[in-house]
Amino acid sequence: MGVREIPRRIWLGLSLILCASAVLYSWNLGSGGFSDYYATAARSMGLSWRAFAFGAFDPNATITLDKLAGFLIPQALSVRVFGFSAWALGLPQVIEGLVTIAAVFYLVARWIGPRAGLVGACAMAFTPLLVSMFAHPMEDSMLTMFTVLAVVAWQRGMELGSTRWLVIAGVMVGLGFQAKMLQSWLVLPAMVVVFLLAASGSRRHRLGQIAVFGLTTVAVSVSWMTAISLVPASSRPYIDGTSNNNIFSMVFGYNGIDHFLRGAVPGALSAAPPAGGSVRTSSMLIKLIGHTPLKLFFPEYATQIGWLFPLAAAGIVLGILELRRARGAGTPIAPLGIAVLFSTAFLLTLAVVLGLMSLPHTTYLASMALPLAVLCAVGVTLLWRAFRRREPRWKYALPITVAVQCAWVVDLLSNFPAFANWMTPPILVIGALATVLLFRSARGRTNARAMGHAINPFVAIAALGLALLGPIVWSFSTLSLPFAGSPNDAYAGPRVTSLFNPPVTSPALYGSGLSSNRARPKTATVEDAGYDYAFARARRLTYVLATDSWRSDAPLIMDDARRTLAIGGFTSKAPSLTTSRIEDLIEQGQLRYLLLTGPSAKNIGATPPDLQFRNWAMAHCTVVPEKDYAPKRLSSTSIPDVLFACSPSGL
Repeated sequence: MGVREIPRRIWLGLSLILCASAVLYSWNLGSGGFSDYYATAARSMGLSWRAFAFGAFDPNATITLDKLAGFLIPQALSVRVFGFSAWALGLPQVIEGLVTIAAVFYLVARWIGPRAGLVGACAMAFTPLLVSMFAHPMEDSMLTMFTVLAVVAWQRGMELGSTRWLVIAGVMVGLGFQAKMLQSWLVLPAMVVVFLLAASGSRRHRLGQIAVFGLTTVAVSVSWMTAISLVPASSRPYIDGTSNNNIFSMVFGYNGIDHFLRGAVPGALSAAPPAGGSVRTSSMLIKLIGHTPLKLFFPEYATQIGWLFPLAAAGIVLGILELRRARGAGTPIAPLGIAVLFSTAFLLTLAVVLGLMSLPHTTYLASMALPLAVLCAVGVTLLWRAFRRREPRWKYALPITVAVQCAWVVDLLSNFPAFANWMTPPILVIGALATVLLFRSARGRTNARAMGHAINPFVAIAALGLALLGPIVWSFSTLSLPFAGSPNDAYAGPRVTSLFNPPVTSPALYGSGLSSNRARPKTATVEDAGYDYAFARARRLTYVLATDSWRSDAPLIMDDARRTLAIGGFTSKAPSLTTSRIEDLIEQGQLRYLLLTGPSAKNIGATPPDLQFRNWAMAHCTVVPEKDYAPKRLSSTSIPDVLFACSPSGL
């Protein structure tokens, strides 16, 4: 369907959805916080083109992030244009969210029709997890946008048999790789299988097109990695997440296979445990479920992504039946059938992979929103079609789905008696009434034929409204900061006491998802004072000071310190600097001060590199008394940071 063929009222509906989404995403833009680790890198990339090119954590580009930094490019450019602030970091994600919703509408409208396009766009826009995600600066926003754009290009390639559109789809998947690495490739099995099954042309021609698509995807995916790896190690930052300074080990090991098999890729460091910890239960059954797709039905995940599971399931069942009917008649697979095949295959791939792995963050589930939105649109279309036609086998599918959908929503709401108890009675009453009326109309009793045609559309719309009530309420709850999630883990609405991914510590301790020392004013102020002390005495040195924790370095860089030297990377385990290299820098007059941190709330625990540098500093450098640089009211033995002054004569 061409753009000009879409009725004006459909455009109005899409505009309302986009406006509501823009409000939701931007409401807390200036106060929603940001993840200090990534925000520091965005700040560094905005200050230094060298840091921008390498995706470095610090302005001097001495160490990279522990993942590809493509998702930070829009944030870094925004910071360079508007200055460093929470809203400047979050603005690109708002734009990415609106592009995603518009693209989903276009995708579904071409497959099923403009009304179904509105259903798909609405389901996508009011997925609670996405509302929180697009309102915060995080990598999954760009991944979701490029995945949808890749499917749109792939769809055009299917329709036209065009290799050019498949190349564009491959480029989009490759750009998604820059945002979230291997997770972007999870869409490929569905794309490849459905294209080979349903595209026009000979099998040989289709295989050739898929080969071009695959080569493009891989080439774009590894382009940035390859360019960085070609730069001599002495001329580029150290690659975080590795012990061998190899970016392929970081991407495919530390951020990839190691999520399933630790130590499988040589040179990849073991990732730090998630902030909330792993499964905290002694039940073997729960531990087993935690590594299966069944965990997606638990309320901590279902309230974020799964309110419409029954409706999507109806789309799968009726869609497969429609495909069987078309196959029996010998007709080619229609666009709606392609939508069913692709979305079902993509959803199953995601469910298996994400079900098997331990989820560090709920945000990993964001990729499921696209296939679920498409299947919901399929479900609404086919349920209404079967009901209106009164097909003998499936005329009751609509009332049954309404009943199951309402029961599922009520079951999820039962986990939040203090938050959503007002929703349960109307859903039960209106859901039961809608189910009865639709059953009676399907059976053709009373004056259903005379009255049914008049009331059925309203009953169906009311039923759809009930299905969307849960995700809409959870989505709009993000207007209140306590229910808006955090930049470290998108999460809308009240949290469940999670079995698999317990929430982080009290927000009063760490702020709105922040994880550096910014939320510990006493410690951070002492560090600022230490930096000022070192800065006044190291004006001509290359580096003012070196720190052994990014949590100490982050507040300094975000406060415009440009001459710090980070040691150890995100996990404090990366051998980015050795004691011998520190000695060389001191001997060459490039560095004099070290700010080292012992086991504390800033670190998960003391690691061998931590102790190595601390022991070396104790043996070769002089401790600067805290009273010499910190205000007396902050001076305390409880502060774990120690400032060391080193000089060539002390080595």
